[in-house]
Amino acid sequence: MTEQTALPAWRRTWLLYLAAGALPLALFLFDVINLRLGPLFNVIGLSSPIVIVIAVRIHRPEHRLPWYLVAVGQTLFILGDVITYNYDRFFGTELPFPSVGDLFYLSVYPFLVGGILLLIRARSPGRDSASLIDSLIISIGVGTLSWVFLISPYFQDPTLTLNQKLVAMAYPLMDLILFSVAVRLTVGAGRRPAAFYLMIAAVAVLFVTDSIYSWISLHGGYDNTTGYLEGGWGLFYLLFGAAALHPSMRVLEQPTAQVEPAHPRRRILLLAGASLLSPTVRFIESVRHDVLASPVLAASSAIVFVLVLVRLNGLMVDIGQHRKTERRLRDAENKYRSLVEGLPAVVYIAEFGEEGRWRYVSPQVHEILGFSQDEWMNAEMLWRDRIVPQDRERALAAEEQLLNGEGRMHCEYRILGADERLIWIREEAEALPDEGGRPMYLQGVMYDISEQKAAEEQLIKALETEKEAAAGLRKLHDMHNSFLQAVSHDLRTPLTSIMGGALTLARDNGEISPEDGKDLINRIAANAQKLHRLLTNLLDLDRITRGIVEPKRERVDLGTIVMGVLQECTSETHPLEFTTPEPVWASVDAAQVERIVENLVTNAMRYTPAGTPVSVSVLDRGDGVFLTVADSGPGIPDELKLSIFEPFHQGDEVIPHSPGVGIGLSLVARFAELHGGRAWVQDRPGGGAMFQVYLPHREVEHEASLISGDGVVGSAVAAG
Repeated sequence: MTEQTALPAWRRTWLLYLAAGALPLALFLFDVINLRLGPLFNVIGLSSPIVIVIAVRIHRPEHRLPWYLVAVGQTLFILGDVITYNYDRFFGTELPFPSVGDLFYLSVYPFLVGGILLLIRARSPGRDSASLIDSLIISIGVGTLSWVFLISPYFQDPTLTLNQKLVAMAYPLMDLILFSVAVRLTVGAGRRPAAFYLMIAAVAVLFVTDSIYSWISLHGGYDNTTGYLEGGWGLFYLLFGAAALHPSMRVLEQPTAQVEPAHPRRRILLLAGASLLSPTVRFIESVRHDVLASPVLAASSAIVFVLVLVRLNGLMVDIGQHRKTERRLRDAENKYRSLVEGLPAVVYIAEFGEEGRWRYVSPQVHEILGFSQDEWMNAEMLWRDRIVPQDRERALAAEEQLLNGEGRMHCEYRILGADERLIWIREEAEALPDEGGRPMYLQGVMYDISEQKAAEEQLIKALETEKEAAAGLRKLHDMHNSFLQAVSHDLRTPLTSIMGGALTLARDNGEISPEDGKDLINRIAANAQKLHRLLTNLLDLDRITRGIVEPKRERVDLGTIVMGVLQECTSETHPLEFTTPEPVWASVDAAQVERIVENLVTNAMRYTPAGTPVSVSVLDRGDGVFLTVADSGPGIPDELKLSIFEPFHQGDEVIPHSPGVGIGLSLVARFAELHGGRAWVQDRPGGGAMFQVYLPHREVEHEASLISGDGVVGSAVAAG
């Protein structure tokens, strides 16, 4: 859990705590309105362990014991203050040295040291000898100063008893141990959030304040009425409490891999300064003729010298290993680069996100996308902006899934190259984690699959074409079967009637009456006309398709033509009605008009129930003649009103006893086209179908395309 994911309500509480604690501490230090009171300082100090316990319950770090140890240590510190500054009230005598208060004071350090050591162990569970040696060098260097100026004087003071010497020397020694542990925490591995710096600052303030207190105590005694050092101790409480309240206290204990120092020159200068402390102090003491300090200084110098040698040896080993590793990495990089730059794809390493920077992109980006390496890497948003908008969200979502740890990235999208050419890209990538295992970089390959996509499109088109062709073949096959069935029926039925009547007459021995004989002859003639009409339709369709039919116009009365057709089509099952207000004259091909009327009337009788009337009308509208055949049958569905004028196409209702060939309405439309008109069907008011044919008075010139093939039907249908 990072600082950004902590509870929002507690993100700034640490700062409020510092501010709330600094105000009464300032009032205490500067004795504003007589507030330099011991209880006020104790309340400031007691707030820290209470805040630490509350913060642990809020942030719930994995390791809670280190913080509880610090809280216990601070509580002991406060108890020591209470006992020391109120000794006469508790025990009725003046404060001795050492006292019970010193026991509480000295008990503070084991808890603080133990808590920090547990944090160090959690942050760097592995072996970190380099940081340990560095911390020892610094601690020994500072320890020599503490020994000479703070510890040794107590040891040499003849006025102190042995017990007093040991207790007096224990304070700077404990401060030195706490300082050493803090240095170990500082130079060791691990994350350094805000809580880290607050904790280090708290220990540093305590060490400096205690050292000043010890120095003052050695040179005249500390006057606690001034309260200045209480400011340092109060700041120690507040900084530790703020470190616990800060949301980053959770990540303070998280282990991290050992890494090289961020500023190695600074660390070398620090180690060099710490190494020189012992010789410097030795020189000062030699001038002062302090014989007692010399053995300690000599020993510390020797120890620092040995530690420096060990550290240098480790550095030399590390440098040798580093050089070997560097050579191996260089060789591996060269092999990797030669391999990558030989691939027919764009290999890249980039940061996550729309605005993530490109760390590396192979030269193939110019060959595939048309951009140079510099152009691509210097424009973070170029990749996003060049993806077509319809595919952009899909590409970004695939990257987001990879960031969330949902496996490898597989995505296909379209992108515009430098020349605005549309390129299909297939991208495959995986996440490169950082030292903490979190996804940090995106490493992937972009393939140009434009040719593959084009081939897929061609294949899909070919498949669709094949499906359409197969459907056409099935339709043609069905039409062929229907046509053969209809032709067979329309030929066989009248032919059977003709043969039956002829055979009956041929075998007659005078038994057939003259009336029956005449009826048989009439039937033979009627069926012969049906055969003639069918064959004529087939021949006319063939001639029209080949473009060898032209209308032979002559001025005729259309009413007379219609009446003649209706007399031939007289039916016992369908009443035929014809209305025309006056003779309608037009320049038309009389035979073709007869065929139009005949086919429309026959079609109406074929597809309407028995007893349904069929009406025919002819009207002159000025620019042309409108011929209408209407019935009261079931009507024509909207989706069939165009297709029924195509050859061999019939409606959904197939009449079992009279299937029809399917060319009658096609001939109607084509004959109308030959006259420059058109044919269509619409719903009849009150129910049924109303077929209409428009024949213009003036002759219209037609191009060959209009009277050949399906062009005639298409033009007629479009006109309707």
